[in-house]
Amino acid sequence: MNLIRSIGVAMDEAIDQRAIVLYPDDEDWDYRVTREHAELAAANSLGAVLTIPLHAEDSMVGALTFERGRGQHFDDAAVEMCDAVASVVGPILEEKRLNDRNILVKLRESVATQGRRLIGPDYFGRKLVLGTLALLALVFSFATGDYRVTSPAVLEGLVQRSIVAPFEGYLASQGVRAGETVDEGQVLATLDDRDLALERLRWFTTHRQRLAEYDRALAERNRAEANIIRAQIDQAAAQMQLLDEQLARTRITAPFDGIIISGDLSQAVGATVERGEELFKLTPLNAYRVILEVDESDIESLAIGQTGMLRISSIPEEPLQYTVERMTPISEQGEGRNFYRVEARLDAPIEAIRPGMKGVAKTYVEERLLIQIWTEKLSDWIRLKVWKWLP
Repeated sequence: MNLIRSIGVAMDEAIDQRAIVLYPDDEDWDYRVTREHAELAAANSLGAVLTIPLHAEDSMVGALTFERGRGQHFDDAAVEMCDAVASVVGPILEEKRLNDRNILVKLRESVATQGRRLIGPDYFGRKLVLGTLALLALVFSFATGDYRVTSPAVLEGLVQRSIVAPFEGYLASQGVRAGETVDEGQVLATLDDRDLALERLRWFTTHRQRLAEYDRALAERNRAEANIIRAQIDQAAAQMQLLDEQLARTRITAPFDGIIISGDLSQAVGATVERGEELFKLTPLNAYRVILEVDESDIESLAIGQTGMLRISSIPEEPLQYTVERMTPISEQGEGRNFYRVEARLDAPIEAIRPGMKGVAKTYVEERLLIQIWTEKLSDWIRLKVWKWLP
């Protein structure tokens, strides 16, 4: 035990000086304190004692002590070889010592090391990063912002009127195409009226003929025949009135000022049209609605009466304010996602907009913490994935 204690004290002597200690030392060596080495050599009749500290990174982790008998000494080559061995063995032994410790000891030491680095004089970059994170956490704990639901949007006319063929016939001409603005009463297209005109002429002739027969029956005082002819006269007059109405409807006109959003008959002149067939679709220019395609994950945040801002792709510099008016309970699919159709009213339409224009709408919901706004999608995705894989 005395020998072990003496060797340990000699090792401490070298570690405290952080240098190699050789006893007896050479004349060309720097000065070293060698008292403990001298006592170790005298107590054990040794010729020379050499202690080399073991380094691991920037710290001293131990020491190697070499001994030689009487009359022997450590030359420079031996000292260099022992120093080389110590430089290799030191990190290895320290690594093995650290790995052989209990896990709780490792954890406690790791926490203590990180704490010393955090409050110590070095590791400025780590302190800067942690300080920045702490400041951001403090800011995000109190900073709030407007939570808005973003969705694709398209403009539609508030009223859409279908212009249909009033009866079966042939298309004589067309005056407008989709995209053109029209005034109330403007002719959009005309139907061929030659058959109707001939039919009216026939009934007109019949009407005049029955009038002559009616006058003759009255002159002959044949009341029964006069009553029959009178009924035929009324029938001919009714047929002429019907044909007049149909002839007037061969000129298809715009019921109000607006824009044609569908319909191009330029390649169908002379073709037949069926009764009730849609020829044009007209919408006014001063009344619009916004159709929002709200994702299914955001629909629960919207409610009737909420407001928002719309920016059209063609005129992004002009924001348009709208108010939510109607929400459909049925989902639709498009572009690989499920969405709900939400209708909103434009508060102040501008002249530059047209039906069919698309853009991006942001509906204001409420004021929330910024960190909650930025991480909502991620947290919902993580929550869904965790629920999916839980047993």
